[in-house]
Amino acid sequence: MSEIHEDIKEVVSSRISRRRFVQGAAAVTAGAAVVGLAACGGSESEGETADTTPAEVKPLRIATGKQEHVAAPWETSGGSLFILSMVGEWLTWQLPDGSLEPRIAESWTASEDAKSWTFKIRQGVMFNDGTPLTVDDIVYTYTAIFDEAIHKGVSRSKGNYDNILDAAGVVKVDESTIQFNLLQANGNFPYFVSSACYGMCIIKKDAFGGAGWEETMIAAGPWKMVSHVNTESTVYEKNPYYWDTNFAPSFNTVELVQFVSAATALPQLQTGELDFIGAMEAADALALDEAEFTIATLPAGAGFAHVHMRTNFGPFQDKRIRQAAALTIDRPGYVDGIMMGIGGRVGNDSVMDPYNTADTSVPQRVKDIEKAKALMAEAGVPNGFAVDLSSWARDDINKYANLIKTSFAEIGIEVTLVIDGSDGGSAVYYTYDPYPSMPGKVNQFDNHSWLASNLGIVDWAGRGVPDQYLMREWRSTGDWSGAMLDSRVMDAAIDEYLQAITPEAKKVASKKIQEASLDETPYILAYTSNLITASRNSLTGMLVNGMGQFDARTATNA
Repeated sequence: MSEIHEDIKEVVSSRISRRRFVQGAAAVTAGAAVVGLAACGGSESEGETADTTPAEVKPLRIATGKQEHVAAPWETSGGSLFILSMVGEWLTWQLPDGSLEPRIAESWTASEDAKSWTFKIRQGVMFNDGTPLTVDDIVYTYTAIFDEAIHKGVSRSKGNYDNILDAAGVVKVDESTIQFNLLQANGNFPYFVSSACYGMCIIKKDAFGGAGWEETMIAAGPWKMVSHVNTESTVYEKNPYYWDTNFAPSFNTVELVQFVSAATALPQLQTGELDFIGAMEAADALALDEAEFTIATLPAGAGFAHVHMRTNFGPFQDKRIRQAAALTIDRPGYVDGIMMGIGGRVGNDSVMDPYNTADTSVPQRVKDIEKAKALMAEAGVPNGFAVDLSSWARDDINKYANLIKTSFAEIGIEVTLVIDGSDGGSAVYYTYDPYPSMPGKVNQFDNHSWLASNLGIVDWAGRGVPDQYLMREWRSTGDWSGAMLDSRVMDAAIDEYLQAITPEAKKVASKKIQEASLDETPYILAYTSNLITASRNSLTGMLVNGMGQFDARTATNA
């Protein structure tokens, strides 16, 4: 099924071009690191300085965004995915260009109808405690998330497989082969067993993947946890049992240090205490001395800030009001002004737009206040209304929230910002157990959390294909749907896209999704982000994908 394998390579494209910036996959060869949803930082150990520490033993210091949940596979979300990216290993790994690399799986094939996928498992893989990783461990990893008696209601990954896979479809063929028999065809299924499903790193059979797992972090990735302080830092050493015999980093330890804001990490980067910093504001990146730092941009698919408007409760239930709100945004002005042309590209309120299967004939939404006011009048709210916009504090989100506030004001929508300043939004915004976004369950309140707010901003990691956004955010059964859209037209278009196995068929379905997105407007995507990173020139070979997952296997920290 080589045709299907070719069809799933829907890597994102970028229109950014600036002399001092390393772009896209070129960042790989330049040794520039890109970190998603994160800042980068750290501090020198007592008695060590950048001048006296030998290069071969100098720790690699990375700063990440704050975690809002436990760094355990079944509970991880947001900032904790960075922690897992070091110790975890998946069947496949998403590369910086959005394509996939074999990891625990050496190869895979699909049936002609793309409803059955068979993976050959690499032999000799071991967990970081020295025990063998078997097909039984893989089967357990992919079946335990469906069994509440096992995961005790804390599985955040089950929604990745809604209408795609259930426990019965996970089959051990032999000691080196596993097969996934799907509920419906899917040409992108290798992404469903990749690091893009960040909570699905392979764990031991019968292990509890919820809270408590982070105390040992037994997994099969290149690094082994030495110490972990929740919401603060994690230290790793080389996993001596890692399957890749070419894994020979030039440093002994890696330290991830959590920061709320990238701006607070900048001084440490400039003094040499940090090795790289990611998810920077464009202005900060442009202000750095290019003689000392390498700046890189990497397209991140439809990742980062999505603005939801609740469709089933509150002031945005009429789609004309949602359309009007979306017509207030000066998208090119924001991308050129605040993002300075390097931080992303203009969005068209759809997660399909950054991908190669998007239909470019769908008209771009532009600012039109006159039309917006007419729609408000038709909907019976010519003078607007008051509403809270809920989110959590981060540099880019704060700026985006203010854009929404000032733009909506032009048509009488008075926005009050309710920004959760806790670590990663863990105190208020990202409190969602259990998920309340399933159809038929309408929360008749706005408690300023992600999945129970009338208007909010959520950050998504950057995925190589749009399937997870469609399934978990846009579909009526999506468990991460802030807008809670319940549309048969959208559902049908999404199913058509998911089951398409040729680029032509995907493009036809994509157009339907794009058009339904503009009609329903459950979300505003005024832009889609690029990751911007600044690395000290001494760091080479460090890779980070659109998910913000670190690959330090070939990094050199001189």
